[in-house]
Amino acid sequence: MVVTVTGGSGSGKSRMAEEISQALCGGRKLYIATMIVCDEESRKRMERHQRQRAGMYFETVERPFGLERLTFKEKERLILLECMSNLIANELYGGENFAMRDPKETKETIIRGIGHLREHAEHLVVVSNEMFRNGTYSVEMNDYLKVAGQVDRYLAGCSDIVIESVFGIPYFWKREKRLWLVKGKWLWDKEE
Repeated sequence: MVVTVTGGSGSGKSRMAEEISQALCGGRKLYIATMIVCDEESRKRMERHQRQRAGMYFETVERPFGLERLTFKEKERLILLECMSNLIANELYGGENFAMRDPKETKETIIRGIGHLREHAEHLVVVSNEMFRNGTYSVEMNDYLKVAGQVDRYLAGCSDIVIESVFGIPYFWKREKRLWLVKGKWLWDKEE
């Protein structure tokens, strides 16, 4: 199963994705972290997310770019990828001297990486960001948003479930498999 969880900053999407991961797989899970810790704020965010995941049996792999080059000994029961906005920024602006790479090539690289993860996992949960509401941006930011929108459309197309976290409340945009939030606990119908 592929589940995409999106939402704005501070919407509860990370926690929601972790809880969904717990419902899909009770044992060891792989957490792919895409954020590059580059300042105090990002370090605090990383530490907060690590505390939040404590006791959930996640094995963390730091992978800010190059998803398609990840190697696996065997098929993973569940991979949680967090998050697309960091991955896109890293891939798009991570060239030599942080020179912007070709947006089309970046999009294709990321989509191949997602496909690679899908091949190597029973379940894939992906966290993305809702950042398309408004604003006038620079050319570089518009290129970034274009790649992000194309990757999000790909994710929505290949996902069985697409959820937007709005103030911590799940809004289902797509639900081809049964996944429910019942009395604060995520449940899924394994029989489908």
